Amino acid sequence: MIDIALNGSQQVVNASNSPEVIEELTKTIETYRELMVASDIGAWEYFTETGFLNCNEEYFLLLGRSINEFDDSGKGNLNETWTNLLHPEDREMAATRFEEYVNNPTDKIYESFFRMAHANGNWVWIWSRGRYVNSRQGNNSKRIIGTHTDVTASKKVEEQLQLEKILLRTLIDNLPDAIYIKDAAGRKIVANIADVANIGAQSEADVIGKTDLELFNNEIGLRGYQDDLNVIEAGKAIVNKEELFFDKAGNKHWLLTSKVPVRNEMGQVERILGIGHNITERKKSEEALNKLNEELNLQSEELRRQAQDLKLANAQLISQKEQELEKAIAQGKFEIASEVLHDIGNALVGFGSYLNRINRVMDRYNVDTIKSLALFIKSQQSALERAIGADKANALVSLTDSIYKSQAENKGEISTAVTELLNILSHIQDILSIQRQFVKGHGGSHDRKMVNLVNIIDDCKAMLLASADKKGIQLKIAIAPGEYVLKGDHTKLMQVILNVLKNSIEAIDLEKDEKTIEINLSNANGFFELRMADNGKGFDAETGNKFFKRGFTTKESGTGLGLYNCKSIIDSHDGSFQIQSDGPGLGAVTAIKLPCNSVAIQAAS
Repeated sequence: MIDIALNGSQQVVNASNSPEVIEELTKTIETYRELMVASDIGAWEYFTETGFLNCNEEYFLLLGRSINEFDDSGKGNLNETWTNLLHPEDREMAATRFEEYVNNPTDKIYESFFRMAHANGNWVWIWSRGRYVNSRQGNNSKRIIGTHTDVTASKKVEEQLQLEKILLRTLIDNLPDAIYIKDAAGRKIVANIADVANIGAQSEADVIGKTDLELFNNEIGLRGYQDDLNVIEAGKAIVNKEELFFDKAGNKHWLLTSKVPVRNEMGQVERILGIGHNITERKKSEEALNKLNEELNLQSEELRRQAQDLKLANAQLISQKEQELEKAIAQGKFEIASEVLHDIGNALVGFGSYLNRINRVMDRYNVDTIKSLALFIKSQQSALERAIGADKANALVSLTDSIYKSQAENKGEISTAVTELLNILSHIQDILSIQRQFVKGHGGSHDRKMVNLVNIIDDCKAMLLASADKKGIQLKIAIAPGEYVLKGDHTKLMQVILNVLKNSIEAIDLEKDEKTIEINLSNANGFFELRMADNGKGFDAETGNKFFKRGFTTKESGTGLGLYNCKSIIDSHDGSFQIQSDGPGLGAVTAIKLPCNSVAIQAAS
């Protein structure tokens, strides 16, 4: 029998063989010993009967220790040379595993991983392997030999990879996008939480190993499976493909899908990495935007049609006015001229009401909202490009900007038409003023009818109430007891009161907490006195002196004929017309006096 020692301090061989055999065996043993030293592998030998663990020098060098620090007398030293050096967390597991192998001799290899204490205070990961040594006759020699290998570096790499794997999985499971990996047959091997939810499954285990054909038994599954085969066979990625699908409840969803081929070292596609970004909300926004565009186009067309109708009505009105006035002048008949003036006055009142309606429509037509939408989308162009791609982002910006410009152009055209109509009205009023002077010179003032100022005020209130309410202005009316009937032109007097009240509404600052217009009608000293007071902008004395000059106006779009014509109308009724203010910001008071007589009152009663 030959005894082989693991270190040079013990006898190498002890046998009765020939010197040549002994020399050859000794060389072989030395060769194995040097190989173990060169490979930094520690060797150990355990004798199960004595409990003695015999170790070579490299065994201890792995731990930064010297073989001379340990007893090699052959006595039981397992605790000193191994057990006591184990990490507390690994000790029980490692000891139990070694003991099980010692107590159950087999031909199998003993293998275990554990940490051992290094002399510098660190812990070294050891890969321990060994097996029982049998005699030539196949009997158990009650001796186990093995090796210790330092695997600290690989363990750290393994732990780092495991940590990174956990972090990566945590990341993809918490992303809102669906992320998945498929094998070369299109079967899913990884599916994050979002992907599982999109499929409508309960867990990842329900989808692993299945193709899209198995997960969606319809055209959606067929489409997805064919895309997978195309990526695998052609090796080309599918990027940002919009896909429609329905969930278990039948709700429609949209995904922006990308599928990328993953190649092995041979260049063959063996995996598919897929990402699905949910763009359902974006598609809903696009649909809402398209619907809004259609509605705006319809409104624009309606407003354009109304503008054309207004132009036509205006042309017809002017034509009618010119024809009737020419006829009246040609015939030289006062009765015809008077009737024409009365009809035109009534038409102007109705026309003014129609313009108010158009202005209310324009007030609701808020182009600034569309402009804000266009500017917002343009400011978010970079984010939209990342989300939906540069082409679609540019298209969306261009679309909203085009809508804004189109609607702004339409509103500008209508506003221009309304301004033109207002100028035409002023022109007509100027013509009527001239005609009134002509009628007056022919005694037309003696043929006026009985009119009731209370009814005129009520009619004016009805026409302006909606506009005042919209701006938060209160109309307060106080009429003293009595009859307020006189001979006059109902249309013209109504025109005066409407003009004054409209001026008051426009003069009031909408930011004021209290916005009021007070109308007071009383009878004193043979005159009907109508007072209309507002808490608007007011004016200084210099401006007040210019109000009744022909062409003077404080409005950007005014004609300077409103107050001039109002005073002319009141003068034609032998009355007085005054406007006063205590200064800028202190409001204004308009006082109108009209003569009354008992004959008119008796005739009215």
